[in-house]
Amino acid sequence: MQAWPGNTFICHVRPDGTAHKAIRGLQEEMKMSRFARFFTFLPPSSFHMTVFQGISPIPATAALQPEGPRPGEPRHELSAELLARVEDIVFDPSPAARMVDLFCGYSLTVTGAGPEGEAPLRRMRETLRNATGIAPPDFDDYVFHITLAYLLEWLTEETAEELVAFSAALTDGYAEALSAIPLGPVEFCTFETMHHFEPVKRLV
Repeated sequence: MQAWPGNTFICHVRPDGTAHKAIRGLQEEMKMSRFARFFTFLPPSSFHMTVFQGISPIPATAALQPEGPRPGEPRHELSAELLARVEDIVFDPSPAARMVDLFCGYSLTVTGAGPEGEAPLRRMRETLRNATGIAPPDFDDYVFHITLAYLLEWLTEETAEELVAFSAALTDGYAEALSAIPLGPVEFCTFETMHHFEPVKRLV
């Protein structure tokens, strides 16, 4: 487990729902597959959808720091500043997503589950961008997802094609169970690794 300290705005997958159980089942099928050796898997307690990226060890750029890079500034000070900037923001306490597909065995691509589709999720991102002053370069192209694992080594083209086919089969098998994924409220969290996200403030 490698250290990767930072902060972020996420929605945890509600652990008491059938969707969380289905995601665990899908992950278990990946763990039991012949592709498992290529991945390191995340614990179900960490399952979440990122709403908006915060500060992480990516090299400091104007896009990833509040109003400009400040190398060496302690994370707790940056976190406190971000908290102050989002103090009055309130979001839907019970958003929902739905699975689009399982991407290459390790990430569930998701979108909004309601009649507006992805629009509510995009509005939350825009609100947080405006409030925090953080402007990610991929803001408009960001793909909402729930990470299940991380790739440990590159695959051959043949293995990659087989993994894509296996992922498509799992997508079909879990499409109904993951047509609605209840999420918890948007939380500002800190983290040391991708295995645990510690809630600091709920934006409700």
